Amino acid sequence: MNGIDYINIFIIHKYNSILNFNLTKKKIQMMHQLMQEFTIHPVGQGLFYSGKILYKNKVKFRMIFDCGSLTSGAGQEEVENYRDSDFLNEKIIDLLVISHFDADHVNHIGKLLDGNIKVKRLVMPFLTFEERLVLVLHQFSDRSVRPEDDFFIRFAIDPLGTIDENLDGDSEVILIEPSPNNPIDRGPNINDGFLKLESDKPEDRFEVIFSEKKEIKSGEDKFIFNSKVKIFKMDDSKKGIVVDRYLQLMDFLFYRKKTTSDERAFYDEIAKRFYEKYNIDSLLQKYELLSKTIDQIKKIKSSTEIKKMFRTAKKETGVVGIGLEDLNTTALSLFHRNLPDILKLGEFPYRNSDNFFLYSKATVYTIHKFIGSRIETPSLNLSRNWRFRIQEDDFPFIFPNVLLTSDSFLLKKTDIDPFLKHYENYWDSFWLFQIPHHGSDKNSDGVLHSHLTSIQSCFINYGMGNRDNHPSSSIIYNLVATGNSSKIVPVNQVLGLRFVLAF
Repeated sequence: MNGIDYINIFIIHKYNSILNFNLTKKKIQMMHQLMQEFTIHPVGQGLFYSGKILYKNKVKFRMIFDCGSLTSGAGQEEVENYRDSDFLNEKIIDLLVISHFDADHVNHIGKLLDGNIKVKRLVMPFLTFEERLVLVLHQFSDRSVRPEDDFFIRFAIDPLGTIDENLDGDSEVILIEPSPNNPIDRGPNINDGFLKLESDKPEDRFEVIFSEKKEIKSGEDKFIFNSKVKIFKMDDSKKGIVVDRYLQLMDFLFYRKKTTSDERAFYDEIAKRFYEKYNIDSLLQKYELLSKTIDQIKKIKSSTEIKKMFRTAKKETGVVGIGLEDLNTTALSLFHRNLPDILKLGEFPYRNSDNFFLYSKATVYTIHKFIGSRIETPSLNLSRNWRFRIQEDDFPFIFPNVLLTSDSFLLKKTDIDPFLKHYENYWDSFWLFQIPHHGSDKNSDGVLHSHLTSIQSCFINYGMGNRDNHPSSSIIYNLVATGNSSKIVPVNQVLGLRFVLAF
């Protein structure tokens, strides 16, 4: 129950009688059945986002979205702080989402998983080996990665093999592919017949289920290989659902931009030139090919040769509109939201009336890090009352729903329109929005920011003093110009954000 000082709960009966409880932290721990806690960790130039659900004071579900940083010391410190006693005793991450394979988003996953932490569901974009190779080479070219960054190099090239000990026969890997350009259906999630397969044991954790997925064989990509783990593809129009037996508590809605044929040809050409330059036979058995590829990457001393390879491949394929800074166009976006069933775990009194509402005041905390100290203070402008209609089948429930964009490119009309269309049935259902790619002006501008509604806040995660000058001054200007100046939440190596909702 970290960080909660108080929470006000109002139950409004149809006869307008009001029960007002001002609860201390101790009373919350005794009285509340359910608590959700989400944290944007202060890691500087990178992203580490975590969430958990506690039921009857026990962690029943734990999720991570990315875990990396290029800011010296910040990421390691946050991972150490995160590895609290309940995590190390349970040693389970129910859902680990990798948005993309940039070092500042994944280079601390090895530390996070150290000590045989089990990953039950791993979600990441489906990328071919050629795409992953190009992304690693690109980060050598801009010096984000060094030859000694062993974990990152191995993880980006062979993610499942690198964390093999964290995956077992009960683990699932879900690879997200882009779907046709249609909005995600706001209809029913998964049927009761499917949920009946779940265990009724009270000690079980909440499960995250991906009900519309297609199992694939490891041979579809020579570096997707793990004999113990079931691997699936799923297009981004489908959902992941957190369930507790017959209750549907949360869902996860992904977005993956399509890779164009020009981009794919570009990736293939770079991989071909890489093999030729370093005399690697691409027809070698997968483990030998993998070993030689990683060994050669770690021998690269100069970014000049990589940049030359990229320029030559671009000229050879005739591709336009791809700069060295624009290679990673495959980052996953994730929208997580609460479903009405989650209120049933709070054990509030229910009435069969359309006029029965629940008001809950959630608390948002700013994390302040100083030398040798760490404090959390309530953010009064973000904490507020939220109104839920108990009997409504599909309600907005916009707190603490969050739309994470990671490093998505949402600048050009051809990028923004599919993204907005994908989430159009849910655009009024989130409270917090991530400005893409640390506030880079190459990823978004006022066209995207103008779609934020009055109820929505936004955060920018960046490292103070970073060489890319994130966030861009034009991004700040556009947020101000679109009326969002009072809703900007900074997250860096000394400031983080934690938000909590208890029922």
